[in-house]
Amino acid sequence: MGLMVMGVLIGTFIAHVVCKRLLTAWVATRIQSSEKLSAVIRVVEGGSGLKVVALARLTPIPFGLQNAVFSITDLSLPNYLMASSVGLLPTQLLNSYLGTTLRTMEDVIAEQSVSGYFVFCLQIVISIGLMFYVVHRAQVELNAALVACEMELKSSLVKGNQPNTSGSSFYNKRTLTFSGGGINVV
Repeated sequence: MGLMVMGVLIGTFIAHVVCKRLLTAWVATRIQSSEKLSAVIRVVEGGSGLKVVALARLTPIPFGLQNAVFSITDLSLPNYLMASSVGLLPTQLLNSYLGTTLRTMEDVIAEQSVSGYFVFCLQIVISIGLMFYVVHRAQVELNAALVACEMELKSSLVKGNQPNTSGSSFYNKRTLTFSGGGINVV
């Protein structure tokens, strides 16, 4: 377990640093054209940053895309590593459990007992069901956080106030405009 956690931390650290050092400008230009990714950046740089990173790690969104998007935020490296580790922990535990279960499948087949097959199949079904449940809940929570951020931004723009950036530099890098009921990131 300790080796798994260290592997997650080292891998996440390397991916984040490489993306931050080499891909920041490229990712920033790509994100400007996507309202959804711009909303993710605003949420991560707001008060829900740790929660969004942790929940995003539970979703089937490719980690390369997540690393690139999160690398241009102002989220500190220790907070990013902590949130990523917490978000990746359930998946890694499930993968470790399935790995140890599948290694003992030879014992189940060698015994050729109905109860052994039943218990093994039940473990697999429960694990897969739990994985789908966790992924679904993470997607629902992530979407809710994005909608809440967009609503806050729209309401502050309609009132003529500056958006609540909470020290975010994302707003400093981009100009937000409100036109025709939609948010445009220019």
